[in-house]
Amino acid sequence: MVFADSKDIRNCTEIVKKELLKNNVNVNDDILNKITLDVMNIFYSKAEIILIRLYKALLRHMLKKGFIKKFIE
Repeated sequence: MVFADSKDIRNCTEIVKKELLKNNVNVNDDILNKITLDVMNIFYSKAEIILIRLYKALLRHMLKKGFIKKFIE
């Protein structure tokens, strides 16, 4: 997790904990941390693909709306 900081880990931990409890899964802090890090690692590995798609979609939208003309004129 190259981009995660302590705030990201803390936020993700809270989300994981709440979701586990919603599903009647109660774990100790050690297991919670392991699950959280696993979720974050999977997210970051998948996020790159999603971000590339978002960047492309945003650029297509900007081109369509003429938002980049100020940079190329």
